[in-house]
Amino acid sequence: MNLEAILKDYQRGDLTEAAAADDIIRQGRQAGLSPTDCLEKLGAAATAVDLQPDAHRRLEAALAASGDEDESTRVGPATPIADDATEITRSEPDADAATQITRPEPADDATVMTRPGGHGADDAATQITAADAGGSSAPASRPGIGVGSVIKERFVLEAMLGKGGMGAVYRARDLRREEAGDREVHVAVKLLNDDFQRHPDAAVSLQREAKKAQTLAHPNIVTVYDFDRDGATLFLSMAYLQGQPLDALIRSNPSGLSIEQATDIVEQMARGLTYAHEKGFAHADFKPGNVFLSSNGNVRILDFGIARAAAEVGKNEAADAENGGSGEQTRFDPTTLGAITPAYASAEMLEGTAPEAADDVFALACTAYELFTGRHPFLHDGRKLPANEAEKINLRPAPLKNVPRRYQKAVARGLAFRRGQRFTHAGEFLEAIQPPSRVKRVLGGVAVVLALVAAGGLYMSYEQSDLAVTLEGLSADLSESKTLIREGDEFLQAGDVEQAHKAYAQAWDSGRLSPNVAERERSRLKVVVDRRVNAVIQRFLDEAEQPGTDPFGLEVLRMSLESLRDSDLGTLDPQIGDTLTEIDRRLAEES
Repeated sequence: MNLEAILKDYQRGDLTEAAAADDIIRQGRQAGLSPTDCLEKLGAAATAVDLQPDAHRRLEAALAASGDEDESTRVGPATPIADDATEITRSEPDADAATQITRPEPADDATVMTRPGGHGADDAATQITAADAGGSSAPASRPGIGVGSVIKERFVLEAMLGKGGMGAVYRARDLRREEAGDREVHVAVKLLNDDFQRHPDAAVSLQREAKKAQTLAHPNIVTVYDFDRDGATLFLSMAYLQGQPLDALIRSNPSGLSIEQATDIVEQMARGLTYAHEKGFAHADFKPGNVFLSSNGNVRILDFGIARAAAEVGKNEAADAENGGSGEQTRFDPTTLGAITPAYASAEMLEGTAPEAADDVFALACTAYELFTGRHPFLHDGRKLPANEAEKINLRPAPLKNVPRRYQKAVARGLAFRRGQRFTHAGEFLEAIQPPSRVKRVLGGVAVVLALVAAGGLYMSYEQSDLAVTLEGLSADLSESKTLIREGDEFLQAGDVEQAHKAYAQAWDSGRLSPNVAERERSRLKVVVDRRVNAVIQRFLDEAEQPGTDPFGLEVLRMSLESLRDSDLGTLDPQIGDTLTEIDRRLAEES
């Protein structure tokens, strides 16, 4: 048994813990060794290749979990269902939802392909996780299929990359590419589980969806290579991707990613979903495990094969009605037979309603929240609650802190329990997170103040002498502060109150801390900055008065106003106090 070679592949990231454990068990059996014998030999081999202790422990756990199960008959582990597990559901008209769980996916989402290195890592390719044709819980239809098997006389399975509720993903050598002399001969092959044999129309439906998904050509969507079958085995071929899935990235950053990285990933996800929604596709199982971050920072959305084409829904239903119920209904339908992940599924999908773009928005908002915080938005007693359960107990996510306000508002709206309160599609979410365009400087100094006064008489409480203090009238010693104030004015005019407030606060700190600024000039600077901070405060006060703001939005407003009240800028503390009292009253009514 070449144990050290397996460990080196594992160290390089060519094999996951599960795949490495499978290879060790398989080679051990060939050498007449039991899994216990393999575990005993693992220590010496790990020392020989200088395997890191954490990696060694993870591999030991995976090897122990493999036990003596034969790969050809192995079923999912008898562990509690993971919060982010994909569930294969078959909804009867009045079926109890608790009876629908038949195949949990492990916490490490095995539907994601992880392969460091290799050419063409970002080539367009994806998996369509949908109907299989099996009857048992084996990874695939053909008995004994696994590492070493050849699929369709073309794909040689070399290592298992992951396994989940929908199937197992293998690294495979493409013999046709090899014969053609291609530099990259490896692909990922997903063998779909046997559960779908009970539903003969599923294969036909999946094939149709695969053809549709092949039309999705976008840099943030991994597109389909091929969907085929080898006897009773349904499989998908796709390209390797270099990097890691978002669920792994989130686990490795329990306090959340940096704001810069998180906002970049969220925007890329939104762009990919926007394109799909414009083409009439709803993903229907969007989650961190179905999003892949390539090593170059590019985000790819996986598993669009299980998506329903939203444009087809109305057409098929209308055709069925016109033909007295005889319309074509073999299309893959997650509400009848499908894959949903309760922790990321909308309340409507959990109730069996056909998926829509607004349901993807809910899952996108959940994923964005996790990227910012490292936590699921509806975490309760250590469990990620499905939307319908969170709605029943009126569970509200904690407001996002230190996150751009436009993202706070977009995520809050995206997390609404009901479609009517969410964005209808990802394009609206994408628009909401865009920074206001920076306009040309058309107002400055006295003009800015006069415009703000004319807009609402906001500054009439100042003494006349204070109103005479202008930006341009500040001394040259405050040149840095003046520059920052002008930048803040641009942000304020563009509607980006958060950036405006940040610039004004920096302007005050610059002048306040400068040893070259006289006390009189500091006082004059304070007057100029306070006026502008008051304008920022007034924007929040006006927003708080708007009817229909949901509890999450009110919490965000309260946090922003409390921060402004506790600062030493602005002169509207009484108004802030009154508004905070009103927000508390509205929140109490909601609870």
